[in-house]
Amino acid sequence: MSSHYNFPPPSGAPNANAPNPLRPYYTGSDSPLQSYYNNTLSSVALEEELTSQGEINSQAAAKELASYGLVKYMTLAIAAPFEAGQTLLQVQYLPNDDGFNGDEDDLAEMARREEEARRAAAEQAEREYYERTGVYSSTSGNYYSNQYGNLNSSEYALSRSPYGQDSRSHITTTATTSDFVFRSSVYDEATRPTYQMAPIEGGVWKAVTDLAKHPTEGWLSLWKGQFTNWIYEMLHLFAQPTLEATLNDTFDLYDDTIPLVHLDHVGPNIATMVTSHLVVGFILSPLELVRTRLIVQTANPLQRKYSGMINCITTIIQEEGASALWGGVNLFPTLIYHTLTPLLSNSIPLIIDRVFKLSAADSPVLYSLAELGLNTIELLIRLPIETVRKRLQIQIQRKDRQASSSSKKYRTVVETRKRQYYGMVDCIYRIIKEEGSHHKRVSTTKVVKGPNGEQRLSTTAVQPRPWYSAWGVRGLYTGLGMHLTTNIGLFAVGAVTNLQDEGDDW
Repeated sequence: MSSHYNFPPPSGAPNANAPNPLRPYYTGSDSPLQSYYNNTLSSVALEEELTSQGEINSQAAAKELASYGLVKYMTLAIAAPFEAGQTLLQVQYLPNDDGFNGDEDDLAEMARREEEARRAAAEQAEREYYERTGVYSSTSGNYYSNQYGNLNSSEYALSRSPYGQDSRSHITTTATTSDFVFRSSVYDEATRPTYQMAPIEGGVWKAVTDLAKHPTEGWLSLWKGQFTNWIYEMLHLFAQPTLEATLNDTFDLYDDTIPLVHLDHVGPNIATMVTSHLVVGFILSPLELVRTRLIVQTANPLQRKYSGMINCITTIIQEEGASALWGGVNLFPTLIYHTLTPLLSNSIPLIIDRVFKLSAADSPVLYSLAELGLNTIELLIRLPIETVRKRLQIQIQRKDRQASSSSKKYRTVVETRKRQYYGMVDCIYRIIKEEGSHHKRVSTTKVVKGPNGEQRLSTTAVQPRPWYSAWGVRGLYTGLGMHLTTNIGLFAVGAVTNLQDEGDDW
């Protein structure tokens, strides 16, 4: 009877989907409950697997972002001292003559002091006339109760032009009190505040070393505004490509990752690229304004106006209004800068490829030469806009006189123009007219002790500038030498690399 039965094979349990050896006429089939149970288990397992993969990808992306942010921060830290030095050179005010450099408050103070000096001199003359003749000829009241008797008339008997310069001989007198310093020249060492640097007559490296050696600044001042710049770069890195890709998808254009030189029609892609840079640059422009003000302000804690990025933004909103972060005199330069900068930089490969008909693979040296020339042209166009923009950024846009009088003044580490520019065109005109010349005036201070105390005399001498710096537009191109040196160095490295590649091919 054992021949009528099929026992399980000795290898193990039978397959669940195979016919049951003990029940040869039974074929296994999944019930609805069993099918639901199996599908549920498989979907849960798949979901858990996808979730674990998503967490792994998120952790990897976070690590990659953190590493990139750290590398970006260190890269900006290396370049920060040179950016700070260039910014100080761009905003400092170096007039041709040692004329008066003051704002409306200084002009009002000068007029008040001159009026006091005139009255004091008139009453002194009346007193001397009475003592000599005994005849009363005054019409101003009792001269024995002179309210200006405490003023030293020798300090205020000034015969100068409206801007504080002696029109007869280059000799000026400096008047000082406990709470006010009347500066007759930006080159005058006697009246220069202790927190302010002497005029920087040199390049970016000279500005860096002078800033590091200054008593109230030091090496840490070379990295002022670096955190603000890092925040700006990281936000710009995410926002600009995202907006450009959105615009390309909206207008059904090619992918923005494809280089422009490989496209047949580059106009629409250039338009979306420039638009994305312009919109993101305008939105993030307050960070650029904050960075410039943090770099230019003094590091002296007693004179410092802004303690950091957040404090600078809140102070600007309180004193100047929220519109000062985006609008005012900074609006037009911001729009021009963030339009021309991406347009010029991204058009260079197109011009070399489609106008000059050069290829980096076929003519590497000629390609590098063309790139060097176009980068120089781009630099000549961009630097004046950048200089004007930074000068306008440090101008305090006052809402009203009362708010400005109660707020702390903005003290700069270099001499800046106190009288404000009215706009971009006026700034360019004033820089060329007031700072572009073949000579400069340098004031030397002598201290002469008189019978009534100590008196300071500032004598002005003329010192010629070198021929290469005696441009009418030299003030618009501060820092040009550093950028040209960098471009030439990159050209030399690229040329040597291309020659080595050609030698390896042979």
